[in-house]
Amino acid sequence: MDNATPMLRQYLEIKKQYPGTILFFRLGDFYEMFNEDALIGSRELEITLTARQKESANPIPMCGVPYHAAPGYISRLVNKGYRVAICEQTEAPAKGVKLVRREVVRVITPGTAIDSQLVDPKETIYLAAVSNDRDKYGIALLDLSTGGFEATQIAGQDSLAKVNELLGNYAPREIIFPMSAQQLASVFSGNSLAQGTLPSDHSATSAPLLQGSSTPVDDLFFHLADSRSNLVAHFGTKDLSAFGVDEKDEAVRAAGACLRYARETQKAAIEHISDLKYFETNDCLVLDAVTLRNLEIFDSRTGDKRLTLFGVIDETVTGMGSRLLRVWFARPSIKRSEIQTRLAAISELIEPMLRQKVRFLLKEVADLERLTGKINLATATARDLLALNRSLKQTPEINAGLADAASLLLQVLTENIFELPEIREYIDRAIADEPPVSLADGGTIRDGFNAELDELRSISRSGKQTIASFEEREKERTGIGNLKVRFNNVFGYYIEITKGNLANAPDDYERKQTLANAERFTTPELKEWESKVLGAEEQIIKIEAEQFNLIRLRIREETKRLQATARALATLDTLCALAEVASKRDLVCPVLHDSDEIEIKNGRHPVVEASLNSEFIPNDMYLNNSTDRLLIITGANMGGKSTVLRQIALIQILAQVGSFVPATSAKLPILDRIWTRVGASDDLASGRSTFMVEMTETAAILHNATPRSLILLDEIGRGTSTFDGLSIAWAVAEYIHNSPEHSAKTLFATHYHELTELAENLSGAKNYQLTATEKDGDVVFLHKLQKGKASKSYGIAVGKLAGLPPKIIERAKEVLEKLEKYELAVFADEKPAGLGKAAAQRVASQVSLFAIANEGVVDQLRALNVESLSETGAKEILAEMKRRIV
Repeated sequence: MDNATPMLRQYLEIKKQYPGTILFFRLGDFYEMFNEDALIGSRELEITLTARQKESANPIPMCGVPYHAAPGYISRLVNKGYRVAICEQTEAPAKGVKLVRREVVRVITPGTAIDSQLVDPKETIYLAAVSNDRDKYGIALLDLSTGGFEATQIAGQDSLAKVNELLGNYAPREIIFPMSAQQLASVFSGNSLAQGTLPSDHSATSAPLLQGSSTPVDDLFFHLADSRSNLVAHFGTKDLSAFGVDEKDEAVRAAGACLRYARETQKAAIEHISDLKYFETNDCLVLDAVTLRNLEIFDSRTGDKRLTLFGVIDETVTGMGSRLLRVWFARPSIKRSEIQTRLAAISELIEPMLRQKVRFLLKEVADLERLTGKINLATATARDLLALNRSLKQTPEINAGLADAASLLLQVLTENIFELPEIREYIDRAIADEPPVSLADGGTIRDGFNAELDELRSISRSGKQTIASFEEREKERTGIGNLKVRFNNVFGYYIEITKGNLANAPDDYERKQTLANAERFTTPELKEWESKVLGAEEQIIKIEAEQFNLIRLRIREETKRLQATARALATLDTLCALAEVASKRDLVCPVLHDSDEIEIKNGRHPVVEASLNSEFIPNDMYLNNSTDRLLIITGANMGGKSTVLRQIALIQILAQVGSFVPATSAKLPILDRIWTRVGASDDLASGRSTFMVEMTETAAILHNATPRSLILLDEIGRGTSTFDGLSIAWAVAEYIHNSPEHSAKTLFATHYHELTELAENLSGAKNYQLTATEKDGDVVFLHKLQKGKASKSYGIAVGKLAGLPPKIIERAKEVLEKLEKYELAVFADEKPAGLGKAAAQRVASQVSLFAIANEGVVDQLRALNVESLSETGAKEILAEMKRRIV
């Protein structure tokens, strides 16, 4: 760019300071993008690509978006994993100044997005930082919009796998890590828009890790001493012992990097990040990403979020309440006292009058958590302050409604809901009832709040009235009825006269501009009033901006009380929502105990029940760690095995969240983890087959489950040949039952009926079946769980229901009859009577199913009286046998 103009050279200098970002460069009423940024922006935003200096040998690619519509375009880029740097004019244009000063005022990244166009009110947006030293890892998680800040440290065997598991649970939008950390780079590089290394083919982020993007940053971000001193300075403490990380170097490095990245991208005070919480990965009921997916906690296989556990239970009326409930679902409690206090509060809120009053008031509460964040980040508008004020005005009535609360948690919440009357009164005095969207439009500050501003407004109003009177006077003086006094930003105020009336223009009119059909003039009197009006209006905008910033700073002083109020109201909203759903869906309070039994009476699957047009058939369940720790569940296809498995887990999760549960009664222990091996899918990116994925997930369960875990196994071994799969399933079941350190309570659904023999040999194994029957040749699913083992799977009946052609159904029945006739009882001590040596050898050597299915033809051949056959008859029989051979 040897021929670059001063403006383009300015662009290049700023771009050099922000590599790896798309630079939105403010030029007048547009944000412009140049060079590679323009190529990416044009493609991703579907806007026209043009060029600057088109006639030169090297035209410069260029595209742009209107500044007033920029948030929508920025959100599209950020949601695709890009980082956008906003470059504004930081001085007003003036005569003689050819190039105004410009600076980047904010960098918007996937993990630091706070604008309403970029964040779902019900979703927490996490920025994660990951550091490591050999097998020791630090993870920090920051929700910049609310100031929530957490950190942990993981070390030892399989530590990287545990890091991925944790990140899968939190699902951060963006992960930052040291640029030199090759091990982390290899893990995260699949979705990295690395600084200074945007993809050469301009491709967008594909298959992002954990639905987020990753950003390698300078190693200095993770420098231990700097991280420690930055954290101490930010929190104003002597050391970090109060936060539990003083001896956790990797956690300190990650937290320091997270804080620095947030500060450097926002270029604003981040004082709302007022605390750092250290947590251990096992201080909750652990639900890894696989389990969250298999149990459809947040996402369903259909994509309909309403058909998930969270979708059914979430009756919150505020965004911050919904986010808190999501946290409770992602990390259910293992603290019995905490769960019991939530259950006690819900029991009190079940009372309709109290619950409905509180929920009515909460509906008027805006997202106080994010409003407080915006105030600290200096992005809150006047309308945001009015929303804050409206929310605070609900607090006195909410506290009054809870004044007689008996439960400890509700009492604690009222102590933390600050009414802040001085802030409410301050906003009432300061902000107009209907402020404009932009400060530049004027009218944000209420009359009477600032004397200087009131005086300037008086001058401006009187000046405009004088100019209006001036127009009427000039019409009378000149006799020109269509004379107009108008204004624009370029020429200020002017008198406009059409060409046909120019002869009547007075001599004291000074020509200002010539148009095709009119002439524009001014006069000394008009210039004088223009100077007063425009000077006043310019000062008004300036003073309003100054006053508004002071108002925000005053409110920012109350950050801690605002955050405490927001947390209390979010918790209250969550508890009311759980009480609401308990009332609507006939849920009961679970009984938590210190023993190991799971005892559920008439349990129901909350999501299936909510989606049914008919009555849900409930089922009982009993498990313990001794006599009933391995339940082998057989039954018909579509009989409800998977539903029963999942509903037990969902009832346990709801209980440890602190919610009522769908049952007539439930006595439950506190579990440490729920493991699931459900369904089948390839992992093509890693080159793993369906069966390999199944075995990998099963191995993780077998290595890590404890007696305090719950395991759900659905159709283990179905991804390989019959006897291979059956053997693996048998061995897995035995291992779980017999291993002292991994003997978890286990529900094992299977179509391998041979596994039911385990109950005859293992003391803790029991057989259960989902019942079904046949009526007039059709299967009838009863969906009832009973003790015992199913005799068949009714797979052909299900095929018939699915619409398989009748010929296929009939042929399948024939093959099934033969397979059942010659099937070998693999685990019996002796071969079944009547099975010939040849047939037994064929089955034992795992001969193909087709060979067994052809046994009917062999039987017919054996029965033939060859001597009595004619040539023609023999040919007909051979032809018919040939047709029947598979």
